[in-house]
Amino acid sequence: MDADQTRMKMKPLSSIRENPCPSVANSPSPQPKLADLQRAIAGTLFRPLTQDEGMQRAGAAVAEEFIKPNDRLTAFERLQIYNQQYWWRLLGAFGEDFRGLRAVLGERRFERLATAYLEARGSTSWNLSDLGQHLVPFLEAHPEFTRPRSALALDVARVEWARVIAFDAAEKPVLTAKQIARTPADRLRLGLQPYLVLLELAHPVDDFMRTLKRTAIAAVSNAVAATHTRSRKIVTVRRSRTPIYLAVHRVNFSVYYKRLDPEAYRLLLALRDGTTLEDACGLAFAESKERPEQSAARLQEWFARWMEFGWFCR
Repeated sequence: MDADQTRMKMKPLSSIRENPCPSVANSPSPQPKLADLQRAIAGTLFRPLTQDEGMQRAGAAVAEEFIKPNDRLTAFERLQIYNQQYWWRLLGAFGEDFRGLRAVLGERRFERLATAYLEARGSTSWNLSDLGQHLVPFLEAHPEFTRPRSALALDVARVEWARVIAFDAAEKPVLTAKQIARTPADRLRLGLQPYLVLLELAHPVDDFMRTLKRTAIAAVSNAVAATHTRSRKIVTVRRSRTPIYLAVHRVNFSVYYKRLDPEAYRLLLALRDGTTLEDACGLAFAESKERPEQSAARLQEWFARWMEFGWFCR
């Protein structure tokens, strides 16, 4: 999700999933209540499309009951337009947020995964940015959609969801160096910005995402055309020999990746968990064999950069 990307708002499914298409014929009144009408129509709209991207025949009864045909379209065809637009919008937004996963799985497998995920978890928020919030646990629970590339798919999904958080999450007031210096290290607790995501990965997904972005830009000069370009080539990303520690964050409304030393990663995790700065430093360098002055120099360098990024807050 790039900084210039705009988003549309959609209503959540909420309780409609519990009873997607109640039988109107069983209504005791010839004039059904508005809530029943809304559930019947919405339940039809939220059903996945058929393989040929049409509305399921199960919606025919609802269409005939509530939709008036015209001289060009039947009742079924009129309701089908809304069913198609709903799913095309969801699948389009989901595909934009997880372009890397689509490249890793291939177009057909990604579309099957997207449909299964959206049918199971769906839109539960007015904000389309929230569509992928349950994707990582969904992939963990359903490896059948990603085999034999499940480990890579999970890493890519983690990074791409971290991009969404980094772009959309709130920003708290930044702590200044003077404010931090007022409290001794043994009592100082530093908060991390909500948009900062810390990840441990088995694959160099940050390099992969940069390459993917450059390839997309080079392939099409028109930004709108690039948004809808379908990637058909399955991409391979080799597993790293050692764990990769990554911070996903934003600066001036753009999302960036920054690799971290293992000690820096442990230090930031400890701070995020509420540990004092002194104890966090002790945890970070507990297994280090370098001299104290070397550790101090690295700490000074890290904190100077992190302060520049504005990562610390109350």
